[in-house]
Amino acid sequence: MWCEVLDAFGLLAPFAGVLAHDHWSACQRYPYWHAFCNAHHLRELTAIAERSPSQPWATDTIALLCQANALVSEAQAKDLKALSTGDIERLRIRYDTILTEAEAGHPPRSRRPGTHGRIKQSLACNLIRRLREHRNEVLRFLTDRRVPFNNNQAERDLRMPKLKQKVSGCSRSETGGDAFAIIRSCLSTCRKQSDDLFNSLVLTFQGQPPMPQLE
Repeated sequence: MWCEVLDAFGLLAPFAGVLAHDHWSACQRYPYWHAFCNAHHLRELTAIAERSPSQPWATDTIALLCQANALVSEAQAKDLKALSTGDIERLRIRYDTILTEAEAGHPPRSRRPGTHGRIKQSLACNLIRRLREHRNEVLRFLTDRRVPFNNNQAERDLRMPKLKQKVSGCSRSETGGDAFAIIRSCLSTCRKQSDDLFNSLVLTFQGQPPMPQLE
């Protein structure tokens, strides 16, 4: 269903950037560069660390991701184009080392005799596998300044329609729902571009809506 919805929007057909999301399979089928949300990783790692304090790999991974994010933020503050090659390689090596140690403590479960189908693995094992198989997507923010550490901004933009649904139940018509989405989208864009929201609304009602900066 979600694949059909994304195709119907038509937003991703002309897309030419990096698609940041939280391992969403509907997005992963598009042949673009991908980046995975590290806020989701941190939440999963925190849950594992709290349940299994004797396994330090989760805490070590949290520390590594936070350190990497701090280094990238510091480089951006200095208007550097990217982290140094040495810093990137050091972080990648540490990342691989932590996951190797994690795999030793959480090996995949083997199939029981006489059973069929998919073997259910632990949450830790599944997370370790995803972090290993998608290392480039997890760490893409290290090498591409366009890529944020997380995709929380996208989730915040989607929160208002969900909040309206909780409060009002739903829109009474498709036209009303479309109007709400357009208004919220325009206001969100104005806010991101530091435009005055009240003035933007006044200009819109006067027939002179402000046009967003596309570059």
